[in-house]
Amino acid sequence: MQGRLTETLTKATIETACGHCGQQMRLTVDSEMQYEAELAGPKPMFFEPQIDWPTFREPNIIHAY
Repeated sequence: MQGRLTETLTKATIETACGHCGQQMRLTVDSEMQYEAELAGPKPMFFEPQIDWPTFREPNIIHAY
């Protein structure tokens, strides 16, 4: 996330639906990879790419893979 690159705390709210059952959900994720699911039931899975952020110089993570 942008917060990791700029060393500032940032937060994003994502409104989405389960790809399997269609249940609506709202997720809040911050730059420290802390998250909250605002609806009961969903158990979202997150991953953080293994990137050496101090030496990262690409325009985005897509170019790093």
